[in-house]
Amino acid sequence: MNIRDWLIAAVAACALSGPAHADATAQVRRALAEHVPGFPASAHVLKTPYSGLYEVDIGDHVFYTDAQAKYLFSGDIIEAHSGTNLTQLRVQQLQRVDWNKLPLKDSFSVVYGKGARQVAVFEDPYCPYCRALDRTLARIGNLTVHVFLFPVISQDSPAKSRDIWCAPKPGQAWVEWMGSHKSPPPAPAQCDSQVLKANLKLGESLDIQSTPTMFLHDGSRITGAVDQAVLVRRLDAAK
Repeated sequence: MNIRDWLIAAVAACALSGPAHADATAQVRRALAEHVPGFPASAHVLKTPYSGLYEVDIGDHVFYTDAQAKYLFSGDIIEAHSGTNLTQLRVQQLQRVDWNKLPLKDSFSVVYGKGARQVAVFEDPYCPYCRALDRTLARIGNLTVHVFLFPVISQDSPAKSRDIWCAPKPGQAWVEWMGSHKSPPPAPAQCDSQVLKANLKLGESLDIQSTPTMFLHDGSRITGAVDQAVLVRRLDAAK
């Protein structure tokens, strides 16, 4: 059982105790490391302003614990007055990336309209939600979309991704495949498609678990095929 599964199973009832320590955050971390099997050293523990709770960030999930580290809590913290989902906002902050560090050389571009705004999207050629997102991006327009091929869905995904990457115009080949299922020509034997392995490794480092996963120019992350109005608001906010 991995750490994420164990924590989720333990949320309902998990009694933890930690040694007294002047630094409460260190006390929480020590208690978790002692009592949670495989608790990662990379996990972040942070005191929150929410009723004495501590945030426990293990990379793909955020939990909360009390000051004595006796219990783990999973779920969203919502500010009653405003209705703001504070957990969601925090997760969005934790999942941000540095746009300038994205290896855009390992992607190809699809330009809609003038292409003034930029987004990076990890997509699989057999992903139906990616097709829906692509249609939304085309309607929004004025976008340069940097497509990172991320072949994870089908056993045919790597070969199709290679054909698209190795096409004379990958962006056009992508649009034709995703828009009308027009297959690109088979990739030449000499075509270097190591970029596909690099993208999978990059996706793992960014904790990408599904397609499409999109990054806006401010580094914020959006997962899935979102509503057009929501996406426009996020794009405007990312300027």
